[in-house]
Amino acid sequence: MQYRARVEEFIGAYNRKDISCALACFTGDAVYRDVTYGTHSGQAELKKMFRRMFREADALWSVHTWIAEAQRIAIEWTIDSQITDAVAQSAGKRVHLFAMGLFEFRDGRIARYREYLDFGQVLLQLGASPESLHRALSKQIARTLNERNHSAR
Repeated sequence: MQYRARVEEFIGAYNRKDISCALACFTGDAVYRDVTYGTHSGQAELKKMFRRMFREADALWSVHTWIAEAQRIAIEWTIDSQITDAVAQSAGKRVHLFAMGLFEFRDGRIARYREYLDFGQVLLQLGASPESLHRALSKQIARTLNERNHSAR
């Protein structure tokens, strides 16, 4: 299967909230780095993350740009979501994001995914106060630095 088709399969499964189909797109030891939900490794963690994502928001990905090379695909995408009642403090709010994602493949499946977006935009659209925005972004920066330092070892 061409890698673009695999990414399209994953995005379609995501948009349908089809966890089984989404998981089938990934290797057993895949690593998924989501700005909002953190880094998850392996099928069990990915399944747990997708369950939470699908429970907390009704979201749709739309891809606008594709860049492909031998073992990787980069995309520019938007996501439109409405937060569900599972997140009481933000229930009913809408979030629109522009982001980039990088997919890396092994044996025809996604082995790694990482995304890049302005998390501050998410928090502002959810109505975060300046103090909570500062706390959340500080935690995110610390987590990212910790992950990078840990993976560099």
